[in-house]
Amino acid sequence: MPTPDPIAKERIVTAEVLGRPLQIQVKDIDEDPGQPRQEFSAESMEELENSIRLHGVKTPISIRPHPTEQKRWILNFGARRLRASKAVGKATIPAFVDRSHTDYQQVIENLQREDLKPRELAIFIKRKMDEGEKQAQIAELLGVNRSMVTNHLALIDPPACIDEIYTSGKCSSAKTLYDLRNLHKEFSKDVERWCATAHEITRATVSALSAKLRGPRQAKIAEPKVEQVSEEQAIIPTITMPSLIVVFQDRSGTVDLQHAPQQPNHVIVNFADGKQEEVPARQCQIEQIIFQ
Repeated sequence: MPTPDPIAKERIVTAEVLGRPLQIQVKDIDEDPGQPRQEFSAESMEELENSIRLHGVKTPISIRPHPTEQKRWILNFGARRLRASKAVGKATIPAFVDRSHTDYQQVIENLQREDLKPRELAIFIKRKMDEGEKQAQIAELLGVNRSMVTNHLALIDPPACIDEIYTSGKCSSAKTLYDLRNLHKEFSKDVERWCATAHEITRATVSALSAKLRGPRQAKIAEPKVEQVSEEQAIIPTITMPSLIVVFQDRSGTVDLQHAPQQPNHVIVNFADGKQEEVPARQCQIEQIIFQ
């Protein structure tokens, strides 16, 4: 790998051995073009700039030698600190050299800090898949469930109505948007109308929409023949059953209250992905009860 000059090389090696940060010229550091994090809050950036202006950078960034340009570096971690330092005119920034850095480490670091937006993670997953990696492999290297990888792919080129929900901030849950996108494949017009008017978009409301579109979840008491209806019976209102929204193993669905399960202590659940399963009742968490 390229190094600046003999004296600088010795200084860098010494710092690496001792585990001490270097003071690196800000102008010599390039951001990684594959940096997964692209969304930065203007408000949080302003706060960071004020802090660095007064106190400097307290937590060193991480860098590695540039693969093709001598005397330059590629940023591993610390994009906000680097940008803020440039914005307030800092000449140098403390940095650790990490030559073994990988793009997976970059994503994991942001995930652990909860700094990575769902779409940023989705773009990274799509890029790794385009490079030939399988979803299971990506999930293993990120240390997450495979379902998390699958859910985030719903944010890649979504229908306009779902994209609007995400960009407007109405919903950023990858799982919820994944379920909604699957619904859109079957009931595009209905979902688009719902998205345009929905005030609250959660796993529970999307599950309720799924139940409504995929089949009636209401059960009316059987009405007697007209000639048998007495005056007293005629004033009894029609009774409807509520929708019981539950979560089972990170999947949201509606309990089928019309049919009895085959196994004791089980319930039948119509999941948002369109599947119907009989699952242990004690493992279901009630998320919402919707009265019609």
